[in-house]
Amino acid sequence: MSLEVCVLGSGSGGNSTVIRCRGVSEVLLLDAGFGPRATAKRLSATGVSLEQIRAICLTHLDSDHFNTNWVATVIKLSIRIHCHADAVSSLLHQVARQCGPKAEGFDRLITPFATATDFEPLPGLRLHPIHLHHDETGSHGFVISAGHDAARLGYATDLGQVPAQLIEKFAGVDLLMLESNYDPAMEENSDRPYYLKARIMGGSGHLSNDQAFAAVRAILDRTEKHHGPQNLPRHIVLLHRSRQCNCPILLRKLFQRDARIKPVLTLAEQSTPTAWLRLQSGPACSGAQLSLELHGGRISSVSTALTLESRDGSAKYGEGLLLCDHAHALRQEHHAPPDRQQRRRHGDDQ
Repeated sequence: MSLEVCVLGSGSGGNSTVIRCRGVSEVLLLDAGFGPRATAKRLSATGVSLEQIRAICLTHLDSDHFNTNWVATVIKLSIRIHCHADAVSSLLHQVARQCGPKAEGFDRLITPFATATDFEPLPGLRLHPIHLHHDETGSHGFVISAGHDAARLGYATDLGQVPAQLIEKFAGVDLLMLESNYDPAMEENSDRPYYLKARIMGGSGHLSNDQAFAAVRAILDRTEKHHGPQNLPRHIVLLHRSRQCNCPILLRKLFQRDARIKPVLTLAEQSTPTAWLRLQSGPACSGAQLSLELHGGRISSVSTALTLESRDGSAKYGEGLLLCDHAHALRQEHHAPPDRQQRRRHGDDQ
């Protein structure tokens, strides 16, 4: 069974990713950092509605990962909330403090998970949690799969350092999604207060571009060694980019130093959803390894030798797309319709 993934937005202004098994109407939200109205608006171009959300899985409880405006909608739609067992009491306290009597019944929708213990928030969708260092309470990354020998996704954001276990678990994933939050020089030279810089760069905050680049290369090296070069990630998505202390040009230039990364790199945006990333099990092959579904003509990036198709699958527009700089249009070399060629907007928080 194949996985389909769309990053609705990533940054300190809100984080949320929608995941589904292809052909299944129910979806999972990985984090819910935007309120339900904003989420519905972002989902509108994907063909998914709020009513199709059957579960929300939280990496941690920071407000950019769980917006308490969701509480009423969660109760109304009976959406299951999956969070780590150690975070349940904090979640209930946070919801009670901000929502009061409106939170009645919310506690019955919480399903705790345990570190390193697989769970299924939706039938056939399996998550393996990995503990990460982030502030006092930590966060969790996940290896996500849709059954035995199915395509796998590795997701990790809000981590101050990269544990060896993450490198091991993420080796061989088909889609790699990792935080690359700040450029060290830009962070050091910013006008942010010292305590904030210390929090971000102190080993329990966020990953720098250099740390993320080293982690991705370590994952690729381990993949080649233990799974073979044919099983390198088909797509690499960088998450949670700082608007103030990072630069997409510098970020892309750094990661493109590795030829394995350059053709499969996407920078997730704060304000614009990515295309649907469709993953199927089996080794990568030219022209069929990954398809990106267009969102109202927008697309974040493409890999080489990929096919673009409309949401209903009725139209395909050739291969050999050219990935331009972050502020330029993505143009198609094989006569794509003009409305497919739009400029992209870049920006992020934190």
